[in-house]
Amino acid sequence: MTEESKIVTVQMDDIPEEEPVSGLICAAYSEPGGRASQQDSLFSGERDGMLLAAVCDGMGGMNGGETASELSARFFAEAFYEEEITDIADFLERAARRADDAVFNLTEDGKPMGAGSTVVSVLARGRELYWISVGDSRIYLFRRGELLCPIRPHNYGELLKRQLSEGKIDEAVYRAGQKNAEALISFLGIGGLKLMEQNHQPFWLEDEDQVLLCSDGLYRSLSEERLRELLMSGMSTGVLVKRLVQEAVEAGGARQDNTSAILIRCRLA
Repeated sequence: MTEESKIVTVQMDDIPEEEPVSGLICAAYSEPGGRASQQDSLFSGERDGMLLAAVCDGMGGMNGGETASELSARFFAEAFYEEEITDIADFLERAARRADDAVFNLTEDGKPMGAGSTVVSVLARGRELYWISVGDSRIYLFRRGELLCPIRPHNYGELLKRQLSEGKIDEAVYRAGQKNAEALISFLGIGGLKLMEQNHQPFWLEDEDQVLLCSDGLYRSLSEERLRELLMSGMSTGVLVKRLVQEAVEAGGARQDNTSAILIRCRLA
């Protein structure tokens, strides 16, 4: 692994208001919250006018979660720097499948670790934005006061909702299943990854668009209305991403989950 692609859970105050070649300004911030370990891993990097960002949220005990999220982020980073990228959607899918296989095969003392990780990742090339999601971390797109989340969570509650709308289960079964609503049904490490969310046609970025990637520690503690207010605040990218995470941690109190975010601001005019 090259030093350039080193995976770091980033602590960042502010960044210079200097625009990289891509025309995208990126900043990241993470805090452990009330947890004893940090199981979120973040990566962002530029290459050949492209920007890749990824947020991975691990699960499977202290060691398992940390290992799974770091390994997942590492696969995305190394693929980004090492591969020739022509079809971006295909690149993101292959990176997710390889990370899934690697985490699935993790062992500890000769036994399967049983670890897993979510991932949300975006790759921007000029005005083209592609994303992929596995699990329940989130991507938000913010444009002129409108906040959009283009992905669905891969959890049992979402599956029940879909089955109810399709008439495959009744209301009683739906209500009974809500106790397990947050259980993930897709994640890196599940083995033979089948369920993921991605766009195969680019989302076209506009000047001053903002793209927010975050673990569930952030969106479970801050309402979408508060997210919208902060994204409209005019704060610089580095200051804003730190503010988002810190407000979520304060709102969550002593039981707050690991909380991480990457914020990308478009300066493409």
